[in-house]
Amino acid sequence: MSLLNGILVLLVFQCFGEAIKAYFDLRLPGPVLGMFLLFIALCLFQKVPDAVAKSSQTLIPLLAIMFLPAAAGLFFLGAQFNDQWLAIIGAVVLGSFLSLFFNGLVMKWLSAKTK
Repeated sequence: MSLLNGILVLLVFQCFGEAIKAYFDLRLPGPVLGMFLLFIALCLFQKVPDAVAKSSQTLIPLLAIMFLPAAAGLFFLGAQFNDQWLAIIGAVVLGSFLSLFFNGLVMKWLSAKTK
């Protein structure tokens, strides 16, 4: 039951993100806003509930599947992006580097905080 409760919490935060996106007409995706709200809630709570930890650990191996729709869309719309491949590759490489860099900083900060 706790796995289902954790998934419900994740979905509620995603819905909050979607509602904020729709209300303020933002270009940022609703799930990203929901993830940011969840991050703020977890920082305020200062502990990850067991249900959320269990459900998120269950979803991590499935993370690659969540990127398939975007990749498939890019594949089938390739003709529209013929002159933009350099920008797309640059954005992916730069985004990956920045993500790794900042995740490393956060992990370093969190590991120093728990010692």
